[in-house]
Amino acid sequence: MDGYQQNDVAQYLHNYNLGSPSITNVLVDGFNGSAGQGAIEVELDMEIVAAMAPHANQIVYEGPNTTQGLNDTYNKIVTDNKAQIASTSWGLCENSSGNAELQTLDAIFKQGAAQGISFFAASGDSGAYDCGDTNLAVDSPTDDPYVTGVGGTNLQLNSGAYGSESVWSNPNNTQRGPKGAGGGGGLSNTFKQPNWQKGPGVHNQYSNGFRQVPDISADADPATGYAIYCTVTNAGCPGTGWISIGGTSASAPLWAGSAALVNQYLQAQGKHRVGFVNPTLYSLPRRHPFYKTVISKMGRLHGRSRPPEDTN
Repeated sequence: MDGYQQNDVAQYLHNYNLGSPSITNVLVDGFNGSAGQGAIEVELDMEIVAAMAPHANQIVYEGPNTTQGLNDTYNKIVTDNKAQIASTSWGLCENSSGNAELQTLDAIFKQGAAQGISFFAASGDSGAYDCGDTNLAVDSPTDDPYVTGVGGTNLQLNSGAYGSESVWSNPNNTQRGPKGAGGGGGLSNTFKQPNWQKGPGVHNQYSNGFRQVPDISADADPATGYAIYCTVTNAGCPGTGWISIGGTSASAPLWAGSAALVNQYLQAQGKHRVGFVNPTLYSLPRRHPFYKTVISKMGRLHGRSRPPEDTN
């Protein structure tokens, strides 16, 4: 829900020889496209998607950072029906959103899923305490069953190759809340558990019949995070541009970029794009297509979507 500096993204693309993907800006509700305090989120999403899928066309929807602006921006994505995949790093504690807002968003995402749009959303960086206090809570919109919630891990390499992953949990970083920082997750108190949310490890001692999040995860620990280029100082970016960053705001666009590659392959084979991917994701563990993450108890996880974490 902000603008970005085009030169920042161009510098990132140039530095990593990623070419020049088509980037289209769509301004919603009269937003002027200026880069404000949330610009780091926008540039992070754009740059990580480009790193994963350099040839993917990007449509950047920008609207006012208000509840109405948020709803109208999501709705514009759906009514335009041009994007195959949508990634969002904006979020709010489910308990603070209110039932009316959650149902408004649910109607938008449900329609998007029916149209074959894949929504990926950051699950937050405050672990099981998304409201920033000591009460268990998850993030919206990752709580919505028509959205794929993306959590965070700590990625360890082995001689430059994949080594292992564990849940990102840093109880010493209390900037995110009294319980520390880490990949967001837990149980919704609004949305019932969908019938497709089942499989090994899904039903456990914490299950209570409500939706569990996140659905998937990727590297989000600032200690093992991402390099991005951003010069918008009022968004927390350094004047020099380069910054090392983490948070589920990074893991969500990473998954969106990965989905773009899957769509590219499927369409080259004359098949349909992945679309609403959640039911498929929960059938995949039976065939072990992804790496297994070492699990931590949700009550001890420590993790918010904005702003992303940096290592400075």
